[in-house]
Amino acid sequence: MGDRPLRGHLGIPMGRGRLRQQLDFFIHSPRVEVGLVILILTSAVLVVVDILWVGQGRPNVVLMLAELPLRMCFFIELFVRFAIARKKKRFFRHYWLDIIAILPMPPQLTLFRLLPLLRLPRAAILINRNLHYLSPQVSGVYSAQISALLMIVLIMLFGGLAFYIIEGTSNPDIQNLGDALWYSFFSLISAEPIGAYPQTHAGRVITLVVVLAGLTLFAVFTGLISALMVKRLQSVMNIKNFDLDELRNHIILCGWNRSAPLVLQELQSDQQTRHAPIVIVVELEQLPLNELRSVDQNRLYFYQGDYTRIDVLEKVQIYHASRAILLADTSQPRSDQDRDARTVLAALTIEKLNPSIYTCAQLLDRNNNVQLQAAGVEDVVVADEMAGHLIGNAVRNQGAMDVFAELITVQVGNQFYRLPLPAPLASQSFWQVQSYLKNEYDALLIAVERRTDGRRQTYVNPPADYPLQLGDYVVMIARQCPQWS
Repeated sequence: MGDRPLRGHLGIPMGRGRLRQQLDFFIHSPRVEVGLVILILTSAVLVVVDILWVGQGRPNVVLMLAELPLRMCFFIELFVRFAIARKKKRFFRHYWLDIIAILPMPPQLTLFRLLPLLRLPRAAILINRNLHYLSPQVSGVYSAQISALLMIVLIMLFGGLAFYIIEGTSNPDIQNLGDALWYSFFSLISAEPIGAYPQTHAGRVITLVVVLAGLTLFAVFTGLISALMVKRLQSVMNIKNFDLDELRNHIILCGWNRSAPLVLQELQSDQQTRHAPIVIVVELEQLPLNELRSVDQNRLYFYQGDYTRIDVLEKVQIYHASRAILLADTSQPRSDQDRDARTVLAALTIEKLNPSIYTCAQLLDRNNNVQLQAAGVEDVVVADEMAGHLIGNAVRNQGAMDVFAELITVQVGNQFYRLPLPAPLASQSFWQVQSYLKNEYDALLIAVERRTDGRRQTYVNPPADYPLQLGDYVVMIARQCPQWS
């Protein structure tokens, strides 16, 4: 037994699984994706320059050598994506065009030099997904329009270069690459050949492809521009329901009730979760948009399905999610006991599929908490119980509700923060850490969290001489989150 490798919950050796997880986070990190966009655009520019050199009869060995490291980067990227893909068929379904784009072709086949341009749709997807890191406002309003515009540029560029290669020397109407690009652009927007007439069968095929693309793609772009002017359509489009394979470190919200919009507002008001994608999994056909008027819908994703099923959780990328929130679902007519039973079942499934995820569950009956604790659910909120405690405290301490209302929301004033204890503060007393945090960060230390025998213990307002240890978490009240290394 000592020679056997330790295995995780999926039967994969733990070392290999950890490496795959690290590679997954790396390849999907914003910096890597932005760098990949730059490499794809650089490759497209090299293709354009290469076609110009070929047209002028000059050798293009220098460009071939310059393109070689780019092609190697793309090969490594796709190999990593293939290695970390849980379902290989899905990988080929999503990246078959990118694989064709990096295939080596003989330099004599000039037309095949356009293959690197097939990666431009991937660049459009990456730009759309990471635009919110550069400009959240532009991403929210113009993300769909930018994607459509990039696709139009791709079709125009591909059609113009192909037409120039095929008929640049035989068509009297095409004197240079600029004429071919204008021909491709006008044919795209007018849905008929304008500015030239193809002389070869290959040129006619290229023209037909550009015209057909113009009939669909340009109409889509026009529709998106119109949708931008109609705010109602914009809000419907922002709550997306499409492929979720590329989401990482996102939040999954399961179920729907009257507290869901407020939960979304709180998540979007916090600095740590403001830009995190949120996937809402519910059995409703569509979300009640009138309840989401005060919520930023740009980072919301909607998936209709039963969140207690494994296949539904896999489709919303539960393996790569950082947080899961389970609400007492009122979207369907069920009894309170059934709602709690579904919450428990979903929590058990989520913790089984992704043991490292943080899970917060809402229950209607505290007696159902035993199964959640056994499953490893970090936090459980009993709504009626919490409301009862608040009302009781408000009656006993008249006026205290203003204090509670400020502390339990991140939208105004002070709020709670839970952070790991910095190493230099280990072995110091509670009062010493309290004084340090108050002097340096204007924060008020109220509790210490420690794990004992694998179980979490929270000590609220411990004695002044209570010693803190490395690995403890401190809970404090502050106006903003303290920043320490």
